Amino acid sequence: MPAAVLNSPRPRGAMLKKGTYCYVVGSCRASPAAQHAVGKIVEVVAGPYNRAGDAVSSYDVRYRNWILYCHADKLRAINDPDADVGERHNGNLVT
Repeated sequence: MPAAVLNSPRPRGAMLKKGTYCYVVGSCRASPAAQHAVGKIVEVVAGPYNRAGDAVSSYDVRYRNWILYCHADKLRAINDPDADVGERHNGNLVT
């Protein structure tokens, strides 16, 4: 995926759905326990929610067998879980 896509934020107010795969941007200042997910692909499992004292919404994400929280502005969606992935014939969806 082009770097420009991975580094461009979502439109303001756009929410990530459960099941969305995201790239965690390299500028993320993660806790030592969550640092291994920076620069990797994670899956959104819950959110958004506001953690106490944070001005930015957060999501719970899965990386390997870990569930971590990540600020929304540090996640870049790389898929759409509602995307139509069926076969097409003459431009029409075949189910």
